[in-house]
Order: sequence, then structure tokens, then C-alpha cells
Amino acid sequence: MIARLLSAVLILVAGGSLSLVMAQENKSSFIDWLITDDVLQETMQPRHHMRLMAESFPQKTIDTTIDVISYDLVLDWYSALLTPKAQRPERKANGRMTAVVRSRVNDLAQIDFDAVSLIIDSITSGGTSVVFTKNVRSISMTLPSPLQRGQDVELVIHYAITRDDRAIFFYSKSDAATENSPYASAYTISEPEDSRRWYPCNDQPDDKALFSVQVRVPKGFTVVSNGVRTDSVLVGDTASIQTWKHDVPMPTYLFAVSASEYILYPQVYTRTDNSSVPISNYHFDVDQDGPFYNATRALQNIPLMFEAFEERFGLYPFQTYGHVTVSPFQYGGMEHQTMSTINRRWLAGDVEGGYAHELAHHWFGDQVTCATWADIWLNEGGASWGEAVYQEHRSGFTGYMQVLWEKRARYMLTGLNEPPVYNIPIGILFNEATTYNKSSWIYHMMRRNVGDAIFFPAIRGYLAKYNIGSAQTYQLLDHMKEAAPNPLVAWDTFFDQWLVKAGHPVIEVIVSTTTRPTPFVYRVTIAQTQEHEGVPDAFVVPVHLRFIGFGEVLDTTVIVRERSVTMEFAVGFDADEVLVDPDNDILCVKGETLVGVDEQVQSDSWCGILGPHPITAGSPLRIYLDETSKASVEVRSITGSLVASASVSSGVSLLDTSSLAPGSYAVSIISGTRVYHRTVIITAQ
Repeated sequence: MIARLLSAVLILVAGGSLSLVMAQENKSSFIDWLITDDVLQETMQPRHHMRLMAESFPQKTIDTTIDVISYDLVLDWYSALLTPKAQRPERKANGRMTAVVRSRVNDLAQIDFDAVSLIIDSITSGGTSVVFTKNVRSISMTLPSPLQRGQDVELVIHYAITRDDRAIFFYSKSDAATENSPYASAYTISEPEDSRRWYPCNDQPDDKALFSVQVRVPKGFTVVSNGVRTDSVLVGDTASIQTWKHDVPMPTYLFAVSASEYILYPQVYTRTDNSSVPISNYHFDVDQDGPFYNATRALQNIPLMFEAFEERFGLYPFQTYGHVTVSPFQYGGMEHQTMSTINRRWLAGDVEGGYAHELAHHWFGDQVTCATWADIWLNEGGASWGEAVYQEHRSGFTGYMQVLWEKRARYMLTGLNEPPVYNIPIGILFNEATTYNKSSWIYHMMRRNVGDAIFFPAIRGYLAKYNIGSAQTYQLLDHMKEAAPNPLVAWDTFFDQWLVKAGHPVIEVIVSTTTRPTPFVYRVTIAQTQEHEGVPDAFVVPVHLRFIGFGEVLDTTVIVRERSVTMEFAVGFDADEVLVDPDNDILCVKGETLVGVDEQVQSDSWCGILGPHPITAGSPLRIYLDETSKASVEVRSITGSLVASASVSSGVSLLDTSSLAPGSYAVSIISGTRVYHRTVIITAQ
């Protein structure tokens, strides 16, 4: 179909008056419209209704009493890995954790660390015993002398781990045999707040520190952690001690340790300037080129993912990357900084989205970390959207939208019943519908709100601004207001309705022709019909309309901020189809667009029936009236019997059809001398 450059005259019905403006089309941004009419300008303003708008985006208070500079761990996993399954209750792993802590306040006399299910043997500082108290959640340490702001103290904590059913897991050979795993293994998994279950720490995501770890394991085992391995020493004929160190700060939940009889499969990502990132993959030898688990096949596109993300997000922020396979594992993957932990099943293939997700996290989550768990969407939404960005690099915008469409479908299964994205309760922190799927769409809609030329430099600026730090949502909001100051929908409104509020728009559209002297004028009514607690009555959204005729296409966009709005467009040709949001710029439910382009109706058309047709039995009949109307509705069977009736007023009203059997019905909407008739078909569920 040939697209012709056309201008549409938009005639907006607002407050009983008709206003005209020339609408631009075929643009990714419509904010440069020349709008001179006051009524139209008011209607087009990208604002939330005041009763729905937050005064300012929420901020969380963060405990900044201390700043942990470094953690150095010495772990003995030798016995725990050799203790058979039958003796699991007797498993024990000893640890020594040395932390350098800096005071951010004056006269700091006590430091509290999170510690759950750990046996604390002793704590010292500078060789002097530290008095401490322990409860089920933490340890409180009384310092030998108070610290002043900026002063450091070194704390050495000797402790033991006696539980391996959460955060840290040990699988001996006998365990592995029952779990269909080829070798004994051990690993840690901490997000969001489980680091405290395997080492004492300041377990909050905004406090980033340097990490090193030294682990004693049975001979033949390979230890894997963040950063690079700096040492490996045999201890007699039965054990080895291996050391890893990472020279970039990270939060406690991104620190991890694994050990098993791994082999190393090296890859490399090489940039066009010949600089490179080494990629170290650790997995079982039988999985390198196996018929089912096959690392060579599964990991082949990791360098391509680097290429995609560096193009959009900026240079990879670390020196190394890799994957370590663990089994059994109840999750898919985890973005431990520079060394993602993955489920062995991923080596079977068909999970490129998972690999892309964990790598994308190294920008959204590792480079810039959510400062509080209320902001988890920054991490998970960015990584989930990153899956689509990778597919766009690989197969174009169609591939990008395919990923997002799948996420939309999963979100919509429960969408209106889900809590808001921001400040989601920690008990449901990893809610797939909101934290992952809806949040990925928020990034997509941010992109469409300003266009690629502005959005990607802005998002790279955000990542650079908070590089190797943390951010709350309000800080991203402030950055976008500065870096992308002219969005289609104001950023305050955008963040409020999509993050603080719940749900999404449900958009119904009626299109009809008119009898105006100017030919090809189409009246378009856009109504939002969502109804749920915590969901805005009206979202402020840019609605893209595409008029399609024989060999001709016209695109235009309007900003809708009311529950219902009616506009008229002089498009210059005979349109036989009108598409609403054809490029899927909005996370919404779209009812069937009802188009009466072959029927000449009154130019003062005042009502209509919204939604998909036929209607499924039990679904309500959605009746629209303009803002000046009141009417009665009559529903009659094919025999003429009155089977349902109601009185309705302006806006969208719902007429219950649950008592009506499947079949054809004549619906009449009557307001004084005005009568609207339509046949409605109800189908069985």
C-alpha cells in the first residue's frame, strides 16, 4: 500500500464548540504541532486529572549511618561438600568475614549488621574483642571507641553456617545423584535480602562495596565468583584454596560464590576498535557439546548481545563477564555482577531471552542499582525490555515488538488486578506481571514518549550519571525531565499513572462519517472504560490513529486525557479502515474499532455502542453518550419483546446482559426526538 503525505484537519468537539487545527502525520513525535486554539490546547495538555495526580513522586528514606567499603570472606566448604545427604543436618561451613566500615555520622558507637541463621563465634577489631549482641535478624556491635564522620573501622567476624536450605545450598555426590546432576556442587543466591543468611553484612541494595573471597573446597572442584580468580593453591592431596576478587563495588545481593567440578569454556566479545571483553563460562564437562545440554550452541550469540546493548546503552561497564551453571536451581538466572548464575536447563537452548535478560541487567541493576526494593522495576523492567532491544538488533523492530507483545499478553492475564509497579510489597517483589512485564512496557512507552533520537541519549546519560551507584525512581524521573524536556506526555504524569497508580487503559473507539459539506470527515470518539480500584479513571496517553483507504494512508496522533473525547478529522480520502495505536505504543486493551464509513450519519452524532462485536454472553453492553445527553436504552428480542432496559447519562455506561440468551437483539438508544438503532449479537461463552 502506498502511503501518501497528507494533512488532516482535526475538528475537536469540546464544551459544545468545534475547533480546527492542522494535524501532522507520519511523525514519531507530535509535540511540534502549531496549536493556536485555546480550547484545543487545553484539551491536548498532557496532564493528569488533579484528583489522580501525585503532588510529587515518592522518595524512600535510606539509612546512611554507615558505608561498607569492603568485604573479604574466607569460607571453608570442604566438609559441607563431602557430607552425604543422609547426614545433611550435620553439615557445617565455617566463615570469616572482614569488613571495613566507614562512618557517615559523628560519634558512631554501635554498628548493626544483618545476620540470620548464623552462629556468631567472635568479633574483633584491631585484635581487640568487640562486645556484641545477637537476635534473630541482626548483630549489634559496640565499637572500642566511637567513630567520627569519615573514619573507618575494621571488623573481623568468625561465624558458622548450619543451614543450607535457603541462600546457600550444598549438594554432595549422594545429593547430586538424586537430583540428576553429574557432580557435587555448592552455590549462593541472595536477592533480595538473603546475603545475611550466609555472611553478616549491611544487606541493603544502595550500599556498594568491594568484595574478595577465598574458599577451601575438595580437590578437583573449581570455585567461581565475581571478578577474576587471583589465586589457586593445592592443600595436600585432598583440597584446594581458590581466591576471587572484584575491583568494582557492588551491593551484597550481587555477590555470589559457586563451586563444582566445572570446566571453563572461554568466549570473547571484540569491538570494532579491537578492544575486547573476556567471557568465561563454567559448566559441567558433559554439557559442553552434549545432545541435550550444549553450551557451545546455547551461548553462541552472547557476543551479539554485547553488540546490541553497547550500541543502545553504552560501553559494558565491567572488565569481564561470564556464566556459571548450577543444578538443581529453582530459578532461571541471576545477574551476579560479572558472573551470571544460570540454570543448567538453559544449556538445552531456546532461552536466548534469559541470557539477554541477565546481560542487560549489567546496565540496569549492576551498573545502576535500584536504591531501594521499592524501585526494583528499574532493574527488572530494564532487563526485560533489554530482551526486546536484543531482538531488535537481531531481527528488526518486528522482533522487538514480538518480545514486548508476549510480555503484554502475560501481563494482561491479571493486569487490572495487579498492584502498582512502584513500591510493590517485598513478599511479591518478583511479580512477573508487574515487576517484569508491565515494567518492560514502561521503558518502551518512555522510548515512544520522546522518540529514539532523544530517548537513547537520555537513558545513556542516566546510566552514566549514576554509574556504579544506585538510584531511586524519582531520580530517573528528574533526569528524564532534564534530558528529555518535551515529551508527548509530561514526565510527572507519565511516572505517576504508570508507576504509582495501578492498571492500564481500556480503550474503546467509535468512528463514523458525517454529512459535512467537506467530504471525507470522520468523527472519532475515544473512550476509556477501565474500572478497578487504584486504576485511574483516565490515563493521559498519545493515541495514534491510522486512516487507511485505497492506496492511501494517513497517520495522526492526539493526546487523550479525559474519560471520553470526540474529534472530527477531514482526511482527504475515503477511508475504509481506521486503526487505533497500530504500532502498539500504549500498554492497553483495545476494543474493536467500530467504523461506519459506508453509512452517512448525522453530523451531531451523539451516541454509540462500544467494544468488540459480537458480544460474549455475560459481558456488559458498553453504551456511550456525549456529554450533553441523557437517554433510555431498550433491548428487544427478534420477536419484539422488551428484554432489558436502562437509563443512562453522559460518558460510558454498562448494561448487564447476563440474563440474555445468545442470539440477535435490537438495541435502541432514545433521547427526546433522537433515536439510535443497532442490532447486537450475543454469542455463547
